[in-house]
Amino acid sequence: MASDPIFPIIDYSRVVSSDTSISTAEKDKLFRSFREVGFIYLKGYTFPEEFIQTLFSHIHKLFALPEAEKLAIEGGEKQAFRGWFAPVRTARNPEKADQKEAYGLGNDYDSTRPNIWPPNWPEFREDFSRFFEECFNMHLEILRALTEKVGLDRETLIPSVKAKDSYSALLYYPETTAESFQSRVRSAPHTDFGTLTLLFNDGIGGLQVKNKHGQWVDAPPLPGHAIVNVADLLSRWFNNQLKSTEHRVVESPAETRRVGESVSNIVPARYAIAWFGHPNRDAVVKPLDKCCTAEHPLQFQPVVAGKHVKERMARLLDEGYLPEKWTDDMHRKQVHSVT
Repeated sequence: MASDPIFPIIDYSRVVSSDTSISTAEKDKLFRSFREVGFIYLKGYTFPEEFIQTLFSHIHKLFALPEAEKLAIEGGEKQAFRGWFAPVRTARNPEKADQKEAYGLGNDYDSTRPNIWPPNWPEFREDFSRFFEECFNMHLEILRALTEKVGLDRETLIPSVKAKDSYSALLYYPETTAESFQSRVRSAPHTDFGTLTLLFNDGIGGLQVKNKHGQWVDAPPLPGHAIVNVADLLSRWFNNQLKSTEHRVVESPAETRRVGESVSNIVPARYAIAWFGHPNRDAVVKPLDKCCTAEHPLQFQPVVAGKHVKERMARLLDEGYLPEKWTDDMHRKQVHSVT
């Protein structure tokens, strides 16, 4: 008998239902889940499961390209983190870097931060551009639902995110030995940077979430469902009433393989597609007045969203992993203008 899902299940189609009684009940459940857990499973999203499988087919092909072809589309801070990167290549101490590769893309209509697309592959660009746009629109509806629940107008946060300064990351965790995890994980413990993350996993596990007791618990993939979690800047807007929860990716169960006389414990490759919602890069994010009360006094000072996100991404490339908890004193003393 299958165990109960670790997170509440939210039906997106009910959140946006024209039937007020249905949508109100689902929005209540959504807000309560983000307040108590910070993570949900989401079903009923706007694209069919076949489309997600097409995207996974693309990323299998992408990460199987020869390294020379991936290096040709490599990106870093100067490219606004568009393109391919591997933390082991850029980290000051590669022996501690996350065991993964990634490919980043953003709003394809933003000429100031152009995407670095694989050449001669129009289907890849078309499909991931569609994915970006549909996730952006779902993210808007979820933000509208959350602001309603604290007694604010539905459009309160929309001007601060409408520039589409969000980000998709295609993620690949290569096959490796179980022994390699003695010094490196697939993704170190961290919280996400922006507003909301929509995560689509393959069937390989490894995602863990820290519960309210400080214990790491497995968050297995649930077929036909995305995983959605609150990120730091949304938690800041809601004055910590919504929970930005630490999570990590560790090894999934290993397979024992014999090659000649030797036996190895092999952890299979894992793939995931993440969409990270971010505020406009010039948005000043501070707690909403409605969320600051005697019971919930002001907990955060204002930050510029673009600076916050850029510096966390830069730290990932520089150190190869992210800190479990980001605090405002981690900002670089001298930073370039937010672009």
